[in-house]
Amino acid sequence: MLKDSFKYKNQKGFTLTGWIVVIALILYFAYLAMIISPVLISNNTMNRILESLKEEPGITQKTKYDIWRLIENRMLVNQVQNITKDDFDIEKEGDVVNIYLEYDDKIKFMGNVYILIERNKSVELVRN
Repeated sequence: MLKDSFKYKNQKGFTLTGWIVVIALILYFAYLAMIISPVLISNNTMNRILESLKEEPGITQKTKYDIWRLIENRMLVNQVQNITKDDFDIEKEGDVVNIYLEYDDKIKFMGNVYILIERNKSVELVRN
């Protein structure tokens, strides 16, 4: 009986191994957040850029090239660099312009392991 109570008195808190595991998990998730957050910020920026085209006066009367230049200028201002003209598809049908954006973000995780994030966004612009 005396041996059992002595055993429990010496067991207080985490062991060194327990702390190493906890710190390793924290570092793992911090690293994951650091490499993924720029991609998420870029995606939100692209969503804002495409949605802002809805307020552009006379957008449906512009040519596909002029619409692309508007998008490209806004991407330059917002420092979006990983998206190219090939990722966009602009279709005009009368007073309606549909813009489709489809691209993949490939993030190097560690070694030869990558994280692939597929993005699809479409916006319908109606004559305003």
